[in-house]
Amino acid sequence: MSELLNSDKAMKSVKRELDKMLGLDSLVKDHHLRNLKYLDAVIKETCRLHLALVTRTANQTCTVGEFTVPQGTEVVVNGWAIHRDHQFWDEPSDFRPERFLDDFMGGGSSGFRYIPFGSGRRSCAGVHSAERLMKYVLASFLHCFEWKLADGEGGVVDFADEFALLIKKKRPLIAVPTPRLLARPELLA
Repeated sequence: MSELLNSDKAMKSVKRELDKMLGLDSLVKDHHLRNLKYLDAVIKETCRLHLALVTRTANQTCTVGEFTVPQGTEVVVNGWAIHRDHQFWDEPSDFRPERFLDDFMGGGSSGFRYIPFGSGRRSCAGVHSAERLMKYVLASFLHCFEWKLADGEGGVVDFADEFALLIKKKRPLIAVPTPRLLARPELLA
């Protein structure tokens, strides 16, 4: 939501896609989700820029390159750096959902350049459920409501980070919803 509030272009594109798929007289349903390609790209781009850091514990001593990793060591893959690597991403710090519209995975494998849920046999078991839920909730929020920052100034979202298990926002997003489907207020009840 933060990235969309900072990008009028992306917000308009998502709303246009939702209006085309659903019109203004229905709610988001499960069968709509597979056709929301731009919204899917927005979610992927957001996951690329703002991912959780997942640790692993070495269950035995091993060697990685020239380094010995003792048993019991907590290891973190630096997804933040991978997702901002100029070798794989044009303008990697910019929010550009369009980069995910052209089957960027190239038939299924990202070659470890996109790993918000890990990769391989150690990837998140709930990835498909998480992606589907994010898509459903965000589609519903955006289709049913107009959103603006609580400051009323039309400013930009502060993306200053704080490091923890998650890289989280230092200041929480406070956004104000206004009903969008006014012709059918019963949909919002």
